Amino acid sequence: MNRETIEQRLAAVALPGHDEDLVAAGRVSEIEIDGGEVTVVLALDGFDREARHAIEDAVLAALEGQEGVDDVLIEVELESMPEPPPADDGVTMYGGGGGGGGGGSKPAVKPPKNALSEVRHLIAVASGKGGVGKSTVAVNLALALKARGARVGLCDLDIYGPSVPTQMGVAKAKPGVSASQKRFVPVEAYGVSVMSIGFLVDDDTPVIWRGPIVSSVVKQFLEDVEWGALDYLVIDMPPGTGDAQLTLSQSAPLTGAIIVTTPSELALIDAVKGLQMFRKVDTPVLGLVENMSHYICESCGHESHPFNTGGTERVSAQFEVGMLGHIPIDHAIQRGGDEGRPVMATAADSPQGKGFDAVAAAVIEKCPFQAEEGKKKGFLANLFKR
Repeated sequence: MNRETIEQRLAAVALPGHDEDLVAAGRVSEIEIDGGEVTVVLALDGFDREARHAIEDAVLAALEGQEGVDDVLIEVELESMPEPPPADDGVTMYGGGGGGGGGGSKPAVKPPKNALSEVRHLIAVASGKGGVGKSTVAVNLALALKARGARVGLCDLDIYGPSVPTQMGVAKAKPGVSASQKRFVPVEAYGVSVMSIGFLVDDDTPVIWRGPIVSSVVKQFLEDVEWGALDYLVIDMPPGTGDAQLTLSQSAPLTGAIIVTTPSELALIDAVKGLQMFRKVDTPVLGLVENMSHYICESCGHESHPFNTGGTERVSAQFEVGMLGHIPIDHAIQRGGDEGRPVMATAADSPQGKGFDAVAAAVIEKCPFQAEEGKKKGFLANLFKR
């Protein structure tokens, strides 16, 4: 498999609404071949989300399964191509094109502003396996960042087990729709903008989707939600290393990923897989969070380690990735999540709350933001109290 062969395969991909193919139209910006991994960079300005997804699916179908191709990665550029010419009626639909003339020289309609254009940092919270408290960490990290003066959004992409609405106390809420951009408007909870697939499906309805649909939903939650101006968008990922993780890393400018694990050796084995997956797709790993790290007896104050100890530090040293924090196992965290009252919203000064605050401080150190003046003063005052 070489560049010429790949271009021949891509030349068979027709552009929706156009007579030209992908290559003839100059929409293939770059082709990279690394062993059996092929990366195709596409310039798809002027096409709406459905047309872009259709083109990406056609590219995958053209290349996957070919001799010498083990994996296909698609990257999309949205600012390198000129807008398509106006249609006959003088109004250009994003996937339209063609025509020209009839309506005179009316300008093309510009596509809406990128939904993530005002988001400074996109932080993925991931885990190699389920059951390690990833969503709990994502929820309380978002609230801890908010408490430190940041503007924060929380995107629940845990497609098969969305628990963020319950943990944030908005399980019965429904997102709005903006009239101007035709995008979802997130639900507000504890001062954080929240969007979740859990708002759109019934509690007792299982989500049974194959990979392409999962990838489409991930893209829609990034492109079709009115996130507005945020310092941090915390993204709660599904556990594992599947379609959602790959689509997110290819579709969004992630600042970095946080890997959540417990001290258990079984959890650490899968945490390493998640860590290596993000590195493979060139997403920085900001660090590890050890959840359920230890238990402190309320009666005598003795600290015990029911799930082992030292393993996370070993992984941290072996793979040269920092430790962001240790979160104790405690009934207040569990009950707070069940009742829609996260510990960072109700008991930020508790040992559990301070654990999440330490993670937020470590994230801010790696990914700084400029707080508004009033918020900055409040943050410094709280800092000196600690």
